[in-house]
Amino acid sequence: MAGVDRTATRILGFTSPEMDFQLMRQLGAANAGGGAPGEIFAARGSIDGDDPYAWPPAFAAQAERLETMADAALAAGHTVSASQHLLRASSYYRSAEYFSDPFKPEGLVFGNKSRNTFVKAAPLLPHHIEAIGIPFDGLELPGYFMAPAGGARDGRTVIAMTGFDGTGEELYFQTAADGLARGFNVLVAEGPGQVGALRRYPERPFQPDYEAPIGAIVDYALTRSDVNADKLALYGISFGGYFVTRGAAHDDRLKALIANSPIVDLLAYMSAFVSAGDDADDSNEDQDVSLDEVDEVPDDLMPPAVKLGFKSACRRFAVTSFSGWFEALAAYTVTDDLHRITCPSLAMVGVGEGDEALRQAEVFRTSVAGPVTLRTFDVDDGADMHCQLGNLPLSNAVIYDWLSDTLG
Repeated sequence: MAGVDRTATRILGFTSPEMDFQLMRQLGAANAGGGAPGEIFAARGSIDGDDPYAWPPAFAAQAERLETMADAALAAGHTVSASQHLLRASSYYRSAEYFSDPFKPEGLVFGNKSRNTFVKAAPLLPHHIEAIGIPFDGLELPGYFMAPAGGARDGRTVIAMTGFDGTGEELYFQTAADGLARGFNVLVAEGPGQVGALRRYPERPFQPDYEAPIGAIVDYALTRSDVNADKLALYGISFGGYFVTRGAAHDDRLKALIANSPIVDLLAYMSAFVSAGDDADDSNEDQDVSLDEVDEVPDDLMPPAVKLGFKSACRRFAVTSFSGWFEALAAYTVTDDLHRITCPSLAMVGVGEGDEALRQAEVFRTSVAGPVTLRTFDVDDGADMHCQLGNLPLSNAVIYDWLSDTLG
């Protein structure tokens, strides 16, 4: 007699902390249509062990399957189904881009597909989503202006910035969809060194003075008649917490600031992050590694996920060694300028992010001149991880409720 079972799918994570975090990151995007748990675990099931090099083809295969389904749905006039397929495809292509070697062409292919499927989905959605280019220093910074279907209440607008490895498309799932549902415009932008900008301008790395590109983004926002200058907020996620803190310290046109989490000293932050490691051998932490030799380092001394992260750092900071990267990080600080921030601020941090992240959030709270609300998420919230990726509905409820109360 045939057996009966609930499912052939099994919910299995990874022993690698980095890969497990990225799995939760992908699951978190599902809250706003950026994935389906069954598809995500189907992709995970095709990855043997903790092999990050198997991740891109696994998630790209899901994305390609959905693109085909979207084309068929569009041909049949099923626009809602097509939009949902395309949004999940965009999210999975971003996931494939993440674990791709940043110095090989595959990642760019996946990145452009992530953008293209998102742009294709945009006119099928109930909200207004417009791909934009923001002038800055001879570049056109990529972004999206998103508005609720009926327009934003009082023109209230949030400029949303991602961080080290996020993308503008991903920000739709992380925060913009929830902001639109609450009547906010959301202006998504990516500056030099960020993934979307690197796709266009591979020669332009991160820069410490991020108030410069943020100033250009604010300039653009204020040219729009649908943006209210008196209700303009700036929100930064992950490394974006540094970008926006630096921006707010040099721009008094902002009426509210959200830093998730507030990074005021990137060297101290990354030193603590690297020392936590990914099962790496601590006895080798003081040995320098160059970009040319990293692939030859034994995996038991430097796990593959760590190698890929190091290569991404070299690419985005325009350095060629571990020591060179840390020398570059020293310039990324805003501690001496925190007193210049006078607008109301919301600082967000999870207890699972570690002591250094909690310390920097406290430095931010006690050093900023304007009123600061500090929100610390714990394990019981299901939101203790970096940027609350395990509970984005709660994270966004905190953000947009605070903004509504603050902007009036």
